[in-house]
Amino acid sequence: MDPLTRNCMENKAKEDKSINRTSEVLVSKEFQSKGECFKIMLMNIADNDKKTHLTKVIEALGGAVTPDGSVSTHVVTGKVRITLNFCTALSSGAWIVSSKWLKESFRKGDCGAKARPQALLKGYSVCIAKHVQPPFRTLSAIVESAGGNVISGLDKEIEESRTIFVACEEDIEEALSAAKKGVRAFSSEWLMNCIMRQELDMEAQQFAESL
Repeated sequence: MDPLTRNCMENKAKEDKSINRTSEVLVSKEFQSKGECFKIMLMNIADNDKKTHLTKVIEALGGAVTPDGSVSTHVVTGKVRITLNFCTALSSGAWIVSSKWLKESFRKGDCGAKARPQALLKGYSVCIAKHVQPPFRTLSAIVESAGGNVISGLDKEIEESRTIFVACEEDIEEALSAAKKGVRAFSSEWLMNCIMRQELDMEAQQFAESL
């Protein structure tokens, strides 16, 4: 490569770097002036260099990285793993996005809409049987993050049409008893699928019917 060409390429690289830096500052100021603060959770990103880069992009957009799914507005993940933190973020209304989406948002200077308010189980009471997996603590947190009310049993006065009983095969007697009371009984798999899709499928086959 001749010296003139090399010099031109070096100058071009410096200009591009300067433009990118200016763009980064402008984007950051734009988001800060709007008073917007996106709280983004990074999940399943093993590459520390990539995580560091994404953190810088998030901060340049005026956002912050958080490890807490319950307060996150977005979740950046390479692949989805059903964990309590992930389901809590999803149920709380966080957008589940890829790192590619985040980089594209930075290029456009727009991090998309704020997290939409979600209340998938709002108005519903959910009773969780003792043998269900994931364990009671995990499912309770997920139900509550989705706006539902966790109840300890079906003995008290309840509104059958707004009550869900989550059971497994070991809880068949309780599930049949719930069905006789007019309470819908579903498996924990049904609940997790609803959370993942953010759709409450009340027309699905009930737990007792599937046995």
